[in-house]
Amino acid sequence: MNPLVEIWKERRTLVALVGRELRLRQAGSLGGLAWSVLVPLAQLLILTTVFSLVLRIRLSGIGSDVPFAITLAWGFFPWLAFQDAVSRGTTVLVDQGTMLKRMGFSPAVLLAQPVLVAQVQLAVSLVLLLVLMPFLGVGFVPGTPLLLVAMLATFLLSLGAVFLLGTLQVYFRDTSQIVGVSLQALFYLTPIVYAVDMAPESLRFLLAVNPLSGVVGAYRAFALGMPVPFPALAWSFFCGLTLVMAGSWALHRARPEMADLV
Repeated sequence: MNPLVEIWKERRTLVALVGRELRLRQAGSLGGLAWSVLVPLAQLLILTTVFSLVLRIRLSGIGSDVPFAITLAWGFFPWLAFQDAVSRGTTVLVDQGTMLKRMGFSPAVLLAQPVLVAQVQLAVSLVLLLVLMPFLGVGFVPGTPLLLVAMLATFLLSLGAVFLLGTLQVYFRDTSQIVGVSLQALFYLTPIVYAVDMAPESLRFLLAVNPLSGVVGAYRAFALGMPVPFPALAWSFFCGLTLVMAGSWALHRARPEMADLV
């Protein structure tokens, strides 16, 4: 059965797993759900201090009245969602081998769980950001509702990458180590803490083919009124759909022997 069809058929199970994971992440914590917001905010504060105050980097393309931290946040929070989904999703089949082997859970559902958890946490962060913006002198723009388009692109890229990498991890356990290093490199190859025109010419091709560049640009465009990077966003959707199809195929091919390998 196609993994996407499995996810739809078992959507109630998936929703239950997402809720369970969100509760488990906060279990035993005094801060509870607040930590899912406070930790990204703390990371954002560190990046803002280093790149804005120490290195004095400015993100171009919008008015100078928009604080650096706000512009940075609209790229950093989506990145965190992608990073969290991919890093957790790569190992979820091996980590949850009992659920796959003995309880008969669909591998597609298990892989989709960390992606949806990351999307929920992203949505919470973005809503908070939208609430804070007016207090920092940044008004809403007409494109704000189109943030859902950018979130869809994030979801597709995350799900496709997790389908592929999660399947590969079952066969090659070193995959997660490679993914960890690759994500660190990908962060700096995505225009999050700098503007594209600040990158040297030798790196601009890599920025152009990086599908996350279009996603970051779309978030900032829809939230802050920057020019919408239509070609880059279209490329992001193309890459996301391609990854989902390739990942679905790989997962479908590996499904018969997967329970014996985890």
